[in-house]
Amino acid sequence: MENIMTPDVKIIRWPAESGKLEGFRMRGLPCLIVVARGARVPELAGAHEDWVRQPVEAWELKTRIASLHLKATSQSAPPMVDEDGLLRYGGAVLPLTVSEAAVLRGLVQRRPGMASRAELAQRLLSANRSASQNALDLHMMRLRRKVVSVGLAIETVRGRGFLLKTGTVEDLSG
Repeated sequence: MENIMTPDVKIIRWPAESGKLEGFRMRGLPCLIVVARGARVPELAGAHEDWVRQPVEAWELKTRIASLHLKATSQSAPPMVDEDGLLRYGGAVLPLTVSEAAVLRGLVQRRPGMASRAELAQRLLSANRSASQNALDLHMMRLRRKVVSVGLAIETVRGRGFLLKTGTVEDLSG
């Protein structure tokens, strides 16, 4: 195990190094937990953790480290809405309607700042000429439900606009 490079993935021998896990979690570092034969498997805290039981083949260790590294680096990339109306964030791809994509593009472009109600309403009207007065609120409600599954949240700035926030699904839904 010593020879395997882990640029940003921490390897923890369980249970011998169990004390390190909480510190790595607090810093948001991806962890591969190598569980000793006969030891109880710890509960995982999210997508940035994985475990494997000893003895473990080098190829499997490398594969799991690469997978954790990919998850960690894709999560750090900012959210984007592509030309096909797909939201890409944290390794996930979420299909959006034309109207949802137009509104979310405005939020993504202003992130981490606020997108005004007027700006988002104009984007919605450009994407959907038949949009009603209440259409923005309805679209925001639907978008909130959709984006939380990929670790995003939409926060209302009362009377002014909206903010797009990032975090874990647990942080945003609980």
